[in-house]
Amino acid sequence: MKSERDSELEQQLFSLKTSFLAEPYTSSALRIEKLKVLKSAIVNYKSELVGAARKDFSQRAELDTVMADMIPTVNHIEYICRNLKQWMKPDKRNPGLEFVPSRAYVEYVPKGVVGIIAPWNYPIQLALVPLATAIGAGNKVMLKLSEHTPNVNKVIKSILSSLSNECIVIEGDGNTAGEFSELPFDHLFFTGSTQIGKKVYQAGASNLVPVTLELGGKSPVIVLSDANIEKAILDLVFAKRMNGGQICVAPDYVLVHQEIYDTFISKLKEKFESVPNNNEHTGLLNERHKIRLLAMLEQAKSKGVTVWHSKPMETVVADDFGVHLVFDPPRGLQVMQEEVFGPVLSVYKVGDLEHAQSIIRSTEVPLACYLYTSDKCAQNDVKYRLGCGSLSINDMLLHVAVADLPFGGVGSSGIGQYHSVEGFKTFSHSKGVFHSSDKAWRSRLFDRYSHIIGKILTWLYLK
Repeated sequence: MKSERDSELEQQLFSLKTSFLAEPYTSSALRIEKLKVLKSAIVNYKSELVGAARKDFSQRAELDTVMADMIPTVNHIEYICRNLKQWMKPDKRNPGLEFVPSRAYVEYVPKGVVGIIAPWNYPIQLALVPLATAIGAGNKVMLKLSEHTPNVNKVIKSILSSLSNECIVIEGDGNTAGEFSELPFDHLFFTGSTQIGKKVYQAGASNLVPVTLELGGKSPVIVLSDANIEKAILDLVFAKRMNGGQICVAPDYVLVHQEIYDTFISKLKEKFESVPNNNEHTGLLNERHKIRLLAMLEQAKSKGVTVWHSKPMETVVADDFGVHLVFDPPRGLQVMQEEVFGPVLSVYKVGDLEHAQSIIRSTEVPLACYLYTSDKCAQNDVKYRLGCGSLSINDMLLHVAVADLPFGGVGSSGIGQYHSVEGFKTFSHSKGVFHSSDKAWRSRLFDRYSHIIGKILTWLYLK
């Protein structure tokens, strides 16, 4: 029983755990019903979400809110609904001939109460997709929303009001997030920076809470000599402008083969300069992020690094920052030491694929890697030899929206996966079940002849 000395967060967690224990395993039909309620509410609040996102960002395009935030969320919910019944089926395993006529199988059961800490850059998708996956797995949820998106948070709270028995929404600053991550959840899920992710991981470890970390990282683009230059440039410009470059899988630096380098850079600059300057774009979140990016660029210039600007630095503002290319920066500079998270792109000239991979390996393991080539050997080389959370060949960003692919990083870019069946399993406990007959004949054999059985088994397995 909770006392008056327990914090409000602890009391809220206790209420959800009590609710979960009253019905610890629900049917697929009931879970799907809840997910359909969530999907319907998201669709009904479309205009409110678009307006709220515009207020929270210095400027946000409707396209970013609808196409990259709402639609992937709804798509993932629909995908879970279509596949949930199949995912929930026991997974048959082979007990072995020596245990006939027993059965062995895995039951995927809910863990209990899942804590989710959502970031600000995609405040709809990155809050509601893990929430929907956790609910699909049969759990209750405590959802901590970012303090940087108060207007979107207000709408999300309205969306989730019809699921108040399944989810409690928490708001607050970094101190609240710290207290939240220290709660004894049955699973803790965090999306955000690597630096904060380490603190969340430590907090979870204090209670032996399993933790999934979806972190950032410096995602590279490799453009080999046989690449379709037009496609690579169109994809790159789209990716650096989408959401103002504030995407965990946005390309941070591009490695271009020396044979096509000059042509590629010329066309890349030309394309960035030709992008129309209108209100249908997304700016940086706020002034603080503008100052952070300017500091990166100023440091690079102070070290003699060549920097190209689509817009003069003295005229940049949070809602119209422009795009900036940094050429061959030393790896020790800030622009290559941390995730950029904005419309700044470093560029390197490389001699071959091995040269490109050596640069990538000199940084932390990326969340995503983008490879542009038709060479099958090069594709296989990157697939099997380069560490990264996910790989896209001849495309960019779109893999995140594929509901049937798992998503997650490696090492510094994350721990664990979600999306698809991997997400369902992340929020489930894989309970091994060994089921034997209630007849006593085998037990009698072991009781009377264990010494003989031991010799037979030794001969079979240790000869």
